[in-house]
Amino acid sequence: MVRRFVAPLIALIAIGLFTYVVVSKPSASASPQELTVISQTKGAEVLTAQVVDNEVKIKLKNNHQDTITGFAISLNGTTIKVDFAQSGVNVGIEPGDTLEESYPLSPSPTGEPPTLHLLTVLLKNGARDGNVKVAREMEDVRLGEKIQILRTLRILEKQGKDLKTIKSDIEAALNAGELETLSTLKELQPTRNDSKLSDHVRNGLQWGRETLQHRLEAIEQLPSESQEHALIRLKERSQFVLAKL
Repeated sequence: MVRRFVAPLIALIAIGLFTYVVVSKPSASASPQELTVISQTKGAEVLTAQVVDNEVKIKLKNNHQDTITGFAISLNGTTIKVDFAQSGVNVGIEPGDTLEESYPLSPSPTGEPPTLHLLTVLLKNGARDGNVKVAREMEDVRLGEKIQILRTLRILEKQGKDLKTIKSDIEAALNAGELETLSTLKELQPTRNDSKLSDHVRNGLQWGRETLQHRLEAIEQLPSESQEHALIRLKERSQFVLAKL
């Protein structure tokens, strides 16, 4: 009797375990879904995109003869701007290279896949391709940051100042008024005749101000014997980014 009871019991346990494993196994990822891409550029780059697990995965190949230093795409009414010129590391997408990137995507209420728009690309030689308005916005943000970096470099290049004085001088320069900023803008781009700062230049000024202030605060936290070397590194990094902008 015992053996006849144990055998069916083992069989039931085995079935139960099998059922648990099957039910608990995570569902497989959905198959990649190709997105329609509409480009506002002349086509010297190739943008493809797929939806995978609530993410849009893009591939942007550079077929230009120059490096792509920035680009903008639009997805579900949201504009995404990527600017390598503001990076202290990446120079951009070199000719022949392909950038792969992913962005989160909210589920569509209709179930239909969105259309991806390539709005513009910016090139290392200063040329732009695509939507002029979006390109100009990106260039203005760069310009605002460039003004702040130039102000900082002019102070860092002066010798014989202690960190406290350098930080005070830089913060004063970073908060200069609009008239002085317009003068520096004209110095950097003589062909422009701005009577006031655009919102995007202001955004660049703010971005540059916050970035440089954070770096100065980090240097303040270092031991005094390391601060001079850190200031030299800040100057070198600023020179590198300024050349890209």
